[in-house]
Amino acid sequence: MSIQLRPNGTWQVRVKHRLLNKPYFSTFDTEPEARQCDEQFKAMLKRGVVPVELLETAKPTKGDDPLLIEVIREYTQKAPITRSDDALLTVVLGEIPGMRASALTVEWVETWVLKLKLEQNLAPGTIRKRIGVLARVMDWHIRRRTPRGQARPANALRGLPTGYSHYSKEEAARLGEGQEVKEDVQRDRRLLSDEEARVRAVLAGGKMPGKRKGLKREPVFGLLFDVILDTGMRLQEAFTLRVSQLELDKGFIRVDGSKGARGKIKPRTVPIRPALVAKLRARVEEVKEGRLFPWLGQTQWPTNKETSSYLSKRFSQMFEYADVKGFTEHDLRHEATCRWVSLKAADGRWLFGEAEIAKIMGWTGMTMMLRYLSLRGEDLSNRFA
Repeated sequence: MSIQLRPNGTWQVRVKHRLLNKPYFSTFDTEPEARQCDEQFKAMLKRGVVPVELLETAKPTKGDDPLLIEVIREYTQKAPITRSDDALLTVVLGEIPGMRASALTVEWVETWVLKLKLEQNLAPGTIRKRIGVLARVMDWHIRRRTPRGQARPANALRGLPTGYSHYSKEEAARLGEGQEVKEDVQRDRRLLSDEEARVRAVLAGGKMPGKRKGLKREPVFGLLFDVILDTGMRLQEAFTLRVSQLELDKGFIRVDGSKGARGKIKPRTVPIRPALVAKLRARVEEVKEGRLFPWLGQTQWPTNKETSSYLSKRFSQMFEYADVKGFTEHDLRHEATCRWVSLKAADGRWLFGEAEIAKIMGWTGMTMMLRYLSLRGEDLSNRFA
């Protein structure tokens, strides 16, 4: 690299490097600006990172050291990928422009994690998602590029210590004004009996004290509330239900699970409580066939995503109106889990075991059971009775 004073009084930076196909030139009004640019480019190229401004002059990708942008692009085209990973990679792409695979070192990863904390002030869970999605890409890339019989190089993204996403005391002290130490938030909100009574009153068209008017009464929305609360189905699984999925005489629903690997449908069977069977039977008498609920496919909600967004907002409005603070639609699934666990037969036996509940909720392991289960003190102490 070199810096030269041009006859017209401007300063020109010339960048020539092995990562570039041809020299890059840039002009600045003052020498300090030119030197600052020169130092930044030198530091980045030394780490194997091509600055965004220089991408057009980058050499064609080498087979053994491609740009990470190209690795990710190839991964999304050739590897099975979930919708959530695809969205995450779009975010990650904006943070690694011009970077080659060889530049992804332990030092770079540690620096990236620090930036996610100090510059973006992200929560630990969000940081783990960023690291995790890029780690999966690099695992795939390393497997494909390592000749058969040879030991695979280490993936630097897999070498972070336990707890790396949490803020240390030193990192907390370095946060700027308006930033805060972010922590993982575990949802353990239960729907109390008086809160459920208020919600049901609102669904029936009742007006809350202090409110000018009640919410619009829509019985089918109340049925959606019952379906999610009594079964634990996810919102999309519930509003996409078809009459053909209901086996009311046999007492179960054939659910098209929406959390299958790589976006595939993951079918499961969910039992229906007797009270809900009666409500579903009444709805089937109305619609006869097709979709059980009316929203999906209408002009204003043509897709699952738009329908889900609309219904989530409706639930939020309903809980706020009913003065059920800090409760969301997804908390209904947590509540349903706890109710399945606590459900007893007439003779006092627990109706379902943990493995059976995991199947009902659509989980392949017991880890999610521990995350969703939020038993109150009285739930446990009542078992002595």
